[in-house]
Amino acid sequence: MNYYALIAGILVAVYVMVRFKKTKLEKRKWAYPALLATFPIYYWVFAIYVSNYKILINEIGIGLAFLFVAYIAYRLNGAIGIFLLAAGYILHAGYDVIHNSLFINQGTPVWWPEFCGSVDVLIGAYLLYLAVSCKGRVTKNA
Repeated sequence: MNYYALIAGILVAVYVMVRFKKTKLEKRKWAYPALLATFPIYYWVFAIYVSNYKILINEIGIGLAFLFVAYIAYRLNGAIGIFLLAAGYILHAGYDVIHNSLFINQGTPVWWPEFCGSVDVLIGAYLLYLAVSCKGRVTKNA
């Protein structure tokens, strides 16, 4: 386990959540879905970096599922959409953990599962909190 990557991921997640709150992006319906939609793209870039297009196809296939979850969560209103979004983040953390047992993307840094997984879990947990609390009413579309 790479504790430095884990700590860095925690710090990045906290920074993102605080920044989204301060800039009121948290109240924008598109912000957290857009962030989730970017996460699979990192794996695509890692595959392109090592010119492994077979793995790129695998990564795109799995990544499209997360893009779909982000889109559906964006389209849903209220707590249901936020719950789905939280599930998407937490499932992506699980994907980070089991990634190498599915297939090896040699472009992925060895520290990536701890870093990205900790970002995913913390943001997912925070979104669960928002969905349960009265603050979970994210309704603005702009």
